[in-house]
Amino acid sequence: MPSIHHEAPLELLRHNPELAAALLADTGIQLPAGATATISDSNLSTCNPPEFRADAVTLLRGIDGDKLAVITESQSAPPKRGKRRAWPAYVAVAQSQHDCDAVLVVIAANPATAHACSRTIHTGHPGFSLAPIVIGPHNTPDPTNPAFAGVAPELTVLAALTHALDLTEDANRRLVLDKLATLDRETRTTYTRFVRHAASDAARKALEELMASPTYRDDWVDGLLDQGRAEGEARGEAKMLLRVLAARGWAVPDDLRTRIESCLDTVQLEEWGDKAIAADSLNAIFGS
Repeated sequence: MPSIHHEAPLELLRHNPELAAALLADTGIQLPAGATATISDSNLSTCNPPEFRADAVTLLRGIDGDKLAVITESQSAPPKRGKRRAWPAYVAVAQSQHDCDAVLVVIAANPATAHACSRTIHTGHPGFSLAPIVIGPHNTPDPTNPAFAGVAPELTVLAALTHALDLTEDANRRLVLDKLATLDRETRTTYTRFVRHAASDAARKALEELMASPTYRDDWVDGLLDQGRAEGEARGEAKMLLRVLAARGWAVPDDLRTRIESCLDTVQLEEWGDKAIAADSLNAIFGS
């Protein structure tokens, strides 16, 4: 089960595919004129095996028929060697599948990850190297830029996720709430969960206090309470799962413990719990 850190940027893109064009605004990539954006199939396999599945693929279509495939990968930590090795294949296969140019955008959650993702990938073939386009803390597009008005809520959340937006600053917390207040309640609640998850403990507490203030209370309190209840249920399920694993005599590695404790999907936690009762290994429950 992917973590919120991984899934949040992709959910923003799925909800508003125009975000893909905004991410390319300052990269020098030529976009199709008057392009509209749609989410495309992220399966970039040409045969099975192997399977190449990108996190997201957005197709930008211009009014003159030009197209650009934008592959988006979300990285909360530096990528493993195998992942980086697959990225040139993603670009080549997307170019072939959609019969158009293709670019790779990697959304990095922190400076170390951004640095690791930005390294050029050499395939060994003369002239065939890939330098990923990395969006991180240093270059996340400004959500207050009028040019990005159509994706301002998504860019605001993304800036919080990449820590380009410092949520310890009151003005930035107000910016987040003002941008998200323009959304329907369900989307607003989802996006708020992403922001709260990315914030430090101090910033999260300050954000919640602001949400409960007279200025924002009507828009936020009910959603905050619903969200708190859901997160409380997930934490309870996670604690129960960890107790079951301990009772089975398994030592839970730190990365797996983090994966369990950060999962807010109660259905997934219950599924893991059911498997834990009879499984003969951790891999049988969580995969390798």
